[in-house]
Amino acid sequence: MATSLTFDSLCHALSASFSPDKATRQSAETALASIKGIPGACPLLLQVVSTKTLDPGMRTAAAINFKNTVRSFWINKDTPQHQVHHADKPTIKPMLVESIMVETQKNIRSVLAEAIYHMSMSEYPTNWPDLLPSLLNNIRAGGSNGDATRVYGALYALRKLCKRFEYKPTSEGRAPLVQIVNDGFPLLREMLNTLLHQDGEDVGMIVKQTLKVFWSCTQFNLNNLTFEELNPWFSMLHLLMAKKLAPESMPQNDDEKEKWVWWKVKKWTIQIMTRLYSRYGDPKSTEKGLEAFATQFSSTVAPTFLGAVCETLALRSQNQFCSDRVMMLCLSFLDTAIEQKQTYKLLKPHLDFLLYNVCYNVLKLKQSDIEAFENDPHEYIARQNDLMSEFVDPSMAAMQLIEDLMKYRTSTVAAPLITFLVTILNNYTSAPPQSRDHLGFDAALHILGSLQAFLKKKKNNYVDSLPGLMIQHVLPCFNSPVGFIRRRACWMTTQFFNVALDEASFRILAEAVLQRLSDPSLAVQVEAGNAFRFILEVPGTEVSLLPVLPKILNEYFRIMQEISNEYVVSALDVIVEKFGEHISPHAISLVENLSRSFLQYCDVDDDEEDMEAAVAATQCLECIATVLRVVQDNEALFATFEPMLCPIILKIMDKEGELIDCLEHGVDLITFLTYFQSKFSPMLWDLFPPIFAAFHEFAFDYVGMMVTPIDNFITKDFEGFCNRRTPDNVPYIDLVYGMSKKVLEAGDMAEEAECRKALHLFLSIFHIASQKPESKPFVDRYVHSTNDITIAKLKEEQDKDFATLRVQCYTVIGSLFFYNAELEMQELEQRNMVKPIMDKWIEDAAEIDKYGSKKATVLGWLALLSMGSERLERNGVNPAVLVRGIIEIGQSLSEDYDQRNNDEDNDFEDEGAMPPMPPDGFDDEELGGANFEDGDEDGDININGDAGYRGLISGDPMMMMGGFGGEDWDALDDDDDFESPLDDVNEIILLEEVLNRFAAAEPQKFEAIKTSLPPDTLNQVASLFAMAAEARAKLANPTG
Repeated sequence: MATSLTFDSLCHALSASFSPDKATRQSAETALASIKGIPGACPLLLQVVSTKTLDPGMRTAAAINFKNTVRSFWINKDTPQHQVHHADKPTIKPMLVESIMVETQKNIRSVLAEAIYHMSMSEYPTNWPDLLPSLLNNIRAGGSNGDATRVYGALYALRKLCKRFEYKPTSEGRAPLVQIVNDGFPLLREMLNTLLHQDGEDVGMIVKQTLKVFWSCTQFNLNNLTFEELNPWFSMLHLLMAKKLAPESMPQNDDEKEKWVWWKVKKWTIQIMTRLYSRYGDPKSTEKGLEAFATQFSSTVAPTFLGAVCETLALRSQNQFCSDRVMMLCLSFLDTAIEQKQTYKLLKPHLDFLLYNVCYNVLKLKQSDIEAFENDPHEYIARQNDLMSEFVDPSMAAMQLIEDLMKYRTSTVAAPLITFLVTILNNYTSAPPQSRDHLGFDAALHILGSLQAFLKKKKNNYVDSLPGLMIQHVLPCFNSPVGFIRRRACWMTTQFFNVALDEASFRILAEAVLQRLSDPSLAVQVEAGNAFRFILEVPGTEVSLLPVLPKILNEYFRIMQEISNEYVVSALDVIVEKFGEHISPHAISLVENLSRSFLQYCDVDDDEEDMEAAVAATQCLECIATVLRVVQDNEALFATFEPMLCPIILKIMDKEGELIDCLEHGVDLITFLTYFQSKFSPMLWDLFPPIFAAFHEFAFDYVGMMVTPIDNFITKDFEGFCNRRTPDNVPYIDLVYGMSKKVLEAGDMAEEAECRKALHLFLSIFHIASQKPESKPFVDRYVHSTNDITIAKLKEEQDKDFATLRVQCYTVIGSLFFYNAELEMQELEQRNMVKPIMDKWIEDAAEIDKYGSKKATVLGWLALLSMGSERLERNGVNPAVLVRGIIEIGQSLSEDYDQRNNDEDNDFEDEGAMPPMPPDGFDDEELGGANFEDGDEDGDININGDAGYRGLISGDPMMMMGGFGGEDWDALDDDDDFESPLDDVNEIILLEEVLNRFAAAEPQKFEAIKTSLPPDTLNQVASLFAMAAEARAKLANPTG
């Protein structure tokens, strides 16, 4: 096909590409892949797209192939032969634009617009200067002759072009967007103004797309637009928000109404204004240079727009439709309005309506929620846990508005609202069961529970009423015949578990939650499973529940089999933690069930449940880790766990990397299995190669955490490590060297912390080998490659300002000297590297601040000194400088010992000394809030004073980071508590021995060195020798 590409042959290949016959389909796909770079291929694809008489599927396939070709091969520096032919590009550009202008099929238009987006990355504006004029001319031409398709297509393409630049942080990067604003906004404003009072689907689509262009041009930056230029837009946005939508013109079905174009218009209208209000509603906190704009916006535009927003929110109370998204955004607009004096003054007389007619009703469960609760609990639970609901659910915005009113306008709102809610609760309780308003009661509890932080503050005078709330109104709900009321009772427990209930009432509460674990409704079971973890937070609860622990665990296992829910598994994790030593008899069952649930959740293939299942699967691994930690002293259990856990770990480590989100937890499990066992089974050793396979295939960035279990394998079963090979006959030690080499030669791809970890693996090998003489013939063979890798990294780091990674290289070299001084000296001499390394090492000595690196340096230098002054001087090393360095670092180590002992004493003395947290949380605003009661509650709320907030609303990523920066956080991951076989080597005793031997072997040289040392250093020698004598005495009499 590649040699004879015609319109007909292309159509044939496209048609065959979705054939049910696999062989035919694959042949067609191969043929289509071969046309890239052929002159005329892309224009032919566009010709197919534009031929309306062809099958829509074929046209769609042509559009997708064109878009993929453009995305990958418009400019292809790697394989120029596959680049879109340069002679075709002038033809493609106008063909593509015209194709979008006339396309009526939504999915094809979307694909073609994506192609414009990708082409514009390299072409616009320099190589495609007529693109913007062409789109604007099409808008103008389509508007003049009534061609709505052409206008909409041009707007659609224009939006894609705007998106190319809307996120650019600099004025230079946004220059093309400024050009779009300057050239396009006058035309768009004029067109929009003529459409304001028109109706119809086509008009709505054009208006919506115009607003989307406006959004992309203004959401992060006004792009030099002045208030005078934008004010006409604000007037039109106000008219669109206030526009009456005739019920008869809407679709009949509520789901279709949500999608109806004119509700989409209102959605974009209020989204634009909410965004602008959040950025420019407060002149005191707006970005620099726009204070005057913010003053005009907040004083004129926002108050005017407020009326249209409130009218929109009133629609539902008038039995008229309003989409959820519009409700949510309107409530978000008001949330900003209550912070500003001028708009709050307008809202204040209408707060009762806003709270009781709007927010309260929004918080009532919808009929669709009730149907899902009763008939599709999995769907209901998924909705409740959907993190995206914050951006679409009006109930979330309503509750946020209530919370902020209670916080900022307390004296006006708090007492009336609480009275309103308590009245609803009392009416519900006193009403006959058959006439109770379950939806209203549930909404009232929802509001009270969400206000728990406010209600628990003593200064607000509600905390003493909370026990009564739980006893009188919540406890009876556990036995309600209405399922969602029982669920609400469980949820209220999570909010008020720590109020001051009397012992009998709390026992009833705990038993009620326990009973709901076996509720007929799955949604109630899940909420009860979450609530039970909070019950356990009350001290002493686990003791009273210990007799029913098996029943509790079985209920959790059953729920986990029915649904993947992170909160249920997380609650089980808390149970394991709380019951601690009592978990051992149930540990095998726990690990077995958690492992089974993990595998079950991993196999979920429903897109809607996949995310929830993935989170629950991860939580299963965390819970397993908690079990292992709790039973760590029972080594026999770990051998029982292996058959359950090893298959899981192998699945996580699979080279396809499909479970990469679980990799960290999988590595943790290997760490537990290797740390808490003294003997390693063949099954456990079989996990060793997959760690490295995962590293090489998809997990390079996880090397830091992989080092810990690898270190356990090496140091705890060194003989097994040295003797084992992969099925391909690769020694396990070669796997380690392959990992370290790849990391250390990765350049900028590897973080410094990852390089330190890679070097740490060499320490693991040579530290243990130095204490096992029988392994030296095998390990000696790796000294050469260790030096190759380490010295290459040391040279790479030679001129870096920070010595952290150089120090780790020195640590390896010092360990090599201690392991086999003669062999290491030969390696460095062959490379002529003794003097360069020692000079830089001594120069960097002050940067060696970690205990392990200090110790390796002293041990290495002592081994070097033991070789005699003649060998040192021959290689350019001054023995006097070396001795002084040994003494100074040795003294530093002695000070480390003293500091560690002091720290241990302080830790013991301070145990339990942390000041207790007030039982009801923080009573004031010490976490960064403001005390609004002390000021004018009708005034502006100043919550925007800090730089982080200003950065957030201005979109400045550096300001969003606030005070974080400048620290080498990676340096914190080097643990000085790393257990090493060298821990048993007393370097102070060895220092005394080596110096004494040196003095005996070369007395004149030693005296000359002593004479060159300053008095302070000589005093340090005496101090170190005294420490050595003390240490030797302790070794001789450890109980003395």
